[in-house]
Amino acid sequence: MDVLDILRRQAGRFQCPKCGQSLADCELEMVAHHDDQSLVKVTCANCKDTRLIAVAFATETDAGAPVIDIRDQPSDDLGAPINTDEVLDARLALARYEGDLASLLR
Repeated sequence: MDVLDILRRQAGRFQCPKCGQSLADCELEMVAHHDDQSLVKVTCANCKDTRLIAVAFATETDAGAPVIDIRDQPSDDLGAPINTDEVLDARLALARYEGDLASLLR
């Protein structure tokens, strides 16, 4: 599956969050790819605003996906740089979250 090809075909349906123009002619660059998850850099052709988006393709719904809780991590790992897998895992966990911001941050 060519993620960038799929995104190019769909880009015209979206507007740039900064200038409001169509993203049909935007520049797309794959930053990272792992399994069915990708990080893609999107640059508006009009205003050159650049955003990083997380893209995940689901082959089937997984109701039993693991929940990420940073409190379970050893304290010496909390200072390590965040890697691509951790960003994608956090995105998936937030997509399933059903609550307000205050309770999320507690």
